[in-house]
Amino acid sequence: MNILPANLRFGAGLSPKRLEDQRLLTGQGQFIDDKPDGGALWLHVLRSPHAHAKIGAIDTEAAKAMPGVQAILPGADLVADDVGTLPTLPIFKRPDGSPAVFAPRRLLAHEVVRFAGEPVAAVIATSRAAAQLASEAIDISYDVMPAVVDPTAAAQPGAPLVWDPAGDNIVAVSSYGDAAKVEAAFAAAKHTVSLDITSQRLVPSAMEPRSAIAEVDKTSGRLTLHVQSQTPTATRDILADAILKRPKDSIRVMVGDIGGGFGQKTSLYPEDAIVAYAATKLGKTIRWRGDRTDDFVGGTHGRDLTSTCVRSAAPARTCPAPR
Repeated sequence: MNILPANLRFGAGLSPKRLEDQRLLTGQGQFIDDKPDGGALWLHVLRSPHAHAKIGAIDTEAAKAMPGVQAILPGADLVADDVGTLPTLPIFKRPDGSPAVFAPRRLLAHEVVRFAGEPVAAVIATSRAAAQLASEAIDISYDVMPAVVDPTAAAQPGAPLVWDPAGDNIVAVSSYGDAAKVEAAFAAAKHTVSLDITSQRLVPSAMEPRSAIAEVDKTSGRLTLHVQSQTPTATRDILADAILKRPKDSIRVMVGDIGGGFGQKTSLYPEDAIVAYAATKLGKTIRWRGDRTDDFVGGTHGRDLTSTCVRSAAPARTCPAPR
């Protein structure tokens, strides 16, 4: 009896036939933007132009008076409604052994913005264009603070802090192996070579940018979120437990074709959760479609890694031997 190894039983390492090509190549794909409008309201996210700043007064009066505008949501409204923050897994510990410390990742920034492109307010209107136009009429005063954008510089003493309670910008540290043996191996080495390697930051570019539609069943009150997610179950759980704080079975997450994920469309994003929150608050179907800029400044990036690779002539080494 030929039994495949566990890692080959479900497709990995094999050549399974593709099932979706005919449908996608003949224009029968069902992406978020293919869904009929159905009288839905459109949401547009206003983002911070600053990498680090205190948020002052937010004047929305002119924007509220513009055609088609139904609601404007600043971060303070979500705080007042006890909307939660996106959780971060405390997998590692800080250098002193204490738990990792993270700045709260809010759906809409409140009091402080910590990166250029962080959502600050959401505009809901009868059309996407109306929502975008109204966002330009919102007047926000910022007290700009020092910022640091290089990870290596951010880890140095005296760097501007992203989250003051942490005391520094080092979220966590992890180490593996026997440090004493490694130090002894290098001490005994005849030659030691060190190389700094930088892996540049990468931004995925899917065929369809991130998008979402949320609707509430008027009879049952059940919330349905149509979203591009590579992990729909985790998306539902985070939305239920951490953000809206309601039972999981009161939320349904539906995923169609996502136009490419590349790891960027994993878990729940602030924009997805804002759409869901707005649908429950207004009792209306709300939709949002991002563009390339939204993915560049608001989506998860990859790499941006600086590594120091050290190799010695001793048997123990931290880098593969050259071939």
